[in-house]
Amino acid sequence: MRILYRPVGRLSKEIKNNVQEGPLRQQTCVCCCCRQYFGDVRDAVFSRGAENDREKPDTKYDFTPVTEYVEKGYKAAELPGAALLVYQDGKIIYEKFFGEYNETTQVPIASSSKWLSAAVIMSLVDEGKIDLDAPVSKYLPNFTGKKGAITLRQMFSHTSGLSDFPGEWNYGMTIAEYADKVASEGVMKVDPGTEVRYGSMGMQIGGRVAEVVSGKGWNQLFKERIAEKCEMPNTTFARTEKNRNPMLAGGAFSTLRDYGHFLEMLINKGVYKGRRVLSEKAVREMQKDQTKNLPLVIASNDRMGRKSHYGLGEWIDEQDAKGNTLQVSSPGAFGFRPWINHPRNLFGVWMVQHQRRTGQQPAQLAQPPGYNPWDLIDLVHTTISKTKSGR
Repeated sequence: MRILYRPVGRLSKEIKNNVQEGPLRQQTCVCCCCRQYFGDVRDAVFSRGAENDREKPDTKYDFTPVTEYVEKGYKAAELPGAALLVYQDGKIIYEKFFGEYNETTQVPIASSSKWLSAAVIMSLVDEGKIDLDAPVSKYLPNFTGKKGAITLRQMFSHTSGLSDFPGEWNYGMTIAEYADKVASEGVMKVDPGTEVRYGSMGMQIGGRVAEVVSGKGWNQLFKERIAEKCEMPNTTFARTEKNRNPMLAGGAFSTLRDYGHFLEMLINKGVYKGRRVLSEKAVREMQKDQTKNLPLVIASNDRMGRKSHYGLGEWIDEQDAKGNTLQVSSPGAFGFRPWINHPRNLFGVWMVQHQRRTGQQPAQLAQPPGYNPWDLIDLVHTTISKTKSGR
């Protein structure tokens, strides 16, 4: 697999007025329609003194090859830092910060946001407030015709048929205003449920449905239903009140430990530290192959080449001969990469922030030497297997 880059153009005055200012470069998420200006990472204190044994890395594993690979890779890519967390069988077995990164480092996670957004939706499904297979017109009457027939399941599996608006993401409008614009101006490229077109618009409409059925704004929904229950104090879709249209498909920020807590909930079938966050059924539905034999028309070069299938807010990385999901992930355009491997009862979070996007179309842009997230994941799995087999 090649990791590809595309430089980003100048940030518009409108977007600067709607997102936090800071010294970092403007960047674009993998969904092509959002442009974000990233400010200073906010200060946060995440004390480890009270952490229990499950959050102390297991020292029986020899992760030397992994550490050497990461050291070589992030330096070759000229990145300021990196971090890796690996959790198996109920406890952290590896956690290391490299370069300038530490426990409070907060980065834009781009499309890893999709996994978080899908979880919010499924919490409302659990309560019977949303039906994944009901037409969106049930919740948003101004969606009519083919648009009105789109379902939440299709929105969160990229099979809605909608095409993202061109240009920069508008953070100044509300999610409700965005949904109204889609209802009146949005373009249907194909009928719902006929093609997989990786993008942002469908999920954003799903977010408006969530607001309507709950009577709450998206940021509050995420905070109450996922962030607070999974102990994710440094994860947010909007770091400033000026961001009135948080991008569900690519606009969140998080830390290594925060996102690890979210994956811990998922690998434990919807339970975090004894608290039920999602039903077991909801977690299974998220990780089930939703696209099957539908043609994959728009996605990164990597996913197009692999002909990957999709669940709800997450990619299906591996399946067995019967189509059961073995590994899922939701990688972000700047390098953030969370994954769950079920046969190994393991999850990992690989945290970096490239100044340019990965996985894009221009074939002439080469990946930095020594950096390949698929190889890193394989190395993590191999290291664990060797330790357990006593080799």
